[in-house]
Amino acid sequence: MRHTSAKKNKVGGVRSTPYVPLHDVLAFIAVMNATITPYLAAKGHSAEEVDKMHRAWCKSMQLQMSLWIGPYVNPGELPKQW
Repeated sequence: MRHTSAKKNKVGGVRSTPYVPLHDVLAFIAVMNATITPYLAAKGHSAEEVDKMHRAWCKSMQLQMSLWIGPYVNPGELPKQW
């Protein structure tokens, strides 16, 4: 919710835009998924292990986004299951 109008700019006294558009948040998933591989490979894991970690990372990002999308769909209101 910190990126919606319900709580944006109320944490830490930061002045910024009134909200982060949902399309920007969704597009950021692609950036994160595309750039994480070198960090996963940094400790010398095999290519197969890095691929498995990358797939797990992508699944985690998709799950987190599906949970975070609630406040964007209903601004100021959490979904009923929360």
